[in-house]
Amino acid sequence: MTPMVCGYATAWGVVMHDVIVSRGAFAKLLAAGNFNPKMLLAHEGEEIGRWIEFREDDVGLLAIGQLDLEAKRGRLAFEMIEDGRATGLSLGAPIVGLARPITPEIRHCKEVFSLPEISLGVPANPAARLLHFTAGTA
Repeated sequence: MTPMVCGYATAWGVVMHDVIVSRGAFAKLLAAGNFNPKMLLAHEGEEIGRWIEFREDDVGLLAIGQLDLEAKRGRLAFEMIEDGRATGLSLGAPIVGLARPITPEIRHCKEVFSLPEISLGVPANPAARLLHFTAGTA
């Protein structure tokens, strides 16, 4: 059995670094069927698995994926989730999208055109939490 993860890659309306992502920001990208960000651990290294499903709901962008225990960092991610060191998901930079300034320091992203990766780790967005982890066979 392959280990599965499920959580929010981002939550709507929460400032993370200098961006607030709006509900619906991923809608066109998801509808086009070409949204395929890499799954990384802490935004670096080799891929640790693959994202298999995304959907927007009232909270944020929900991501479901499979960990690859054959990858060294995939095994590390598995261990970090199990012992509580990896608690959520995080959008990788750069987010390419349609954004407008709210203040000189904060932008409001209404539409995402491109996102290179979504990582497991400790999220900048406090609501981007792992919801489920199915360990499978280690």
